[in-house]
Amino acid sequence: MKIPKIENIHNQVLEVVSQDNALDMSTWHTCETTHCRAGWVVNLAGREGKELERKTSTGFAALQIYNASSEIKVSPPRFFETDEKAMEDIKRCAKEELTPTP
Repeated sequence: MKIPKIENIHNQVLEVVSQDNALDMSTWHTCETTHCRAGWVVNLAGREGKELERKTSTGFAALQIYNASSEIKVSPPRFFETDEKAMEDIKRCAKEELTPTP
């Protein structure tokens, strides 16, 4: 099973969840423009992400995509936080992604 990679995954997630009503941590997918953190990762991974989700689960697929795409790890419990806590961590990861490693 191929695990898709998303370049600059944390900043891409931040960009989409920063739109009005785009982040809803209460469910994986609400509609085409509203998802939870894991739902957005699967969605951003395109067809391959959706196929991985179909064969496994949303949380598993998102975790594998995060792990393949970045050294900045996201713990599975982060997929079940409030919108506010999720946004704080998404911003932290995006900032860390832009900070050069010495």
